[in-house]
Amino acid sequence: MKSINIDEEMRTYATAESQKRHTHIEHHFEVTHFSDAERDETGFLGEFSCCKLLGINWKANIRDNYLTNDHGDGHCSKGIFDVKTETIPEKYFQKVVSKQISDDQYYGCRWINGDQVPLLKKYDIIIFGAFCRENISKWYPLGWLETAYITKHYRISSGDNYHRTVTPALKIKTSDLKSIDLLVNIERI
Repeated sequence: MKSINIDEEMRTYATAESQKRHTHIEHHFEVTHFSDAERDETGFLGEFSCCKLLGINWKANIRDNYLTNDHGDGHCSKGIFDVKTETIPEKYFQKVVSKQISDDQYYGCRWINGDQVPLLKKYDIIIFGAFCRENISKWYPLGWLETAYITKHYRISSGDNYHRTVTPALKIKTSDLKSIDLLVNIERI
């Protein structure tokens, strides 16, 4: 299972960038386990880690400012990508990263907030990744999907018997995600 170690330099940059972006970001999901600053830093760590995994200079990829929505978190051979990073409780973490979890179980799906759906047209692919909530030391890629596939096969909902969300969202099945190895191998050719 691939993972990217988080070092102090990445943490320092994530903290600095989250402070720069703080007044320009709207959080789409409410969580009780992290402050807004911790959430922002975790998101940046996910972006930096994904770039590192794909062989992209993550520092050179940092935006100059956050006055407007981004046009993607980076570029790869599949086009413009956006990284969605979440934290998963240790109880579910190994099952999710090894894809040994049913789509109908808690944490069996990845979420894209309904308010972010219009932004999908800016991206060619979405890359999903996660940290173990109790130990933010390694980022794990969960997989990826083309945005065209997402918009064709998924509809916004408010959840089901297993997954509830305060705001409407796309519920992306973990079983639908393509292997990150497919993407990483293309980038290294």
